[in-house]
Amino acid sequence: MSIDLKKNIKALRKGNQLAGFQIYQHFAKATYNSILRLVPQADEASDLLQESFIQAFEKIDSLENEQAFGGWLKRIAINKALAHLRKQNRVALSLDEVPEIDAVEEDLDLAPLSFSQINAAIQELPAGCRMIFQLYYLEEYSHAEIATQLSVSVSNSKTQLHYARHLLQEKLKSVYET
Repeated sequence: MSIDLKKNIKALRKGNQLAGFQIYQHFAKATYNSILRLVPQADEASDLLQESFIQAFEKIDSLENEQAFGGWLKRIAINKALAHLRKQNRVALSLDEVPEIDAVEEDLDLAPLSFSQINAAIQELPAGCRMIFQLYYLEEYSHAEIATQLSVSVSNSKTQLHYARHLLQEKLKSVYET
């Protein structure tokens, strides 16, 4: 579904609820998936999706560039998901206990693996490094942004990402070999 985002946002600012519904329909699935990667409980992710849209629609007048709405909404949603995890004490980042790993990483040919196999391997990562992996690679946060959001150092973020990549490589290698 393609929408004229600029036109719909202007209409939403004037109180047009249909425009808000069209914006919701256009962005809901991708935003929900971003939340679900961090908060894997579907009902909680749905609630956070609704809260994200409510906040975005309430603050729509502060959005300067209508074309940036998708990224702006995604940031709101990710921040809500992280705040929810902090509130639930589920941001269990054992950042001090990263075992020593070999610095040598080999390139894997992921072509023969399915999306579901790769996703399952990501879901098996320990919570802390999985969250950092997802924020860095899937949500395109920088290490500085991750460190701020999770109240860790940039160095810890980088170490966890390196560890996550190593574990993921090992998991995918074993899946590939079977």
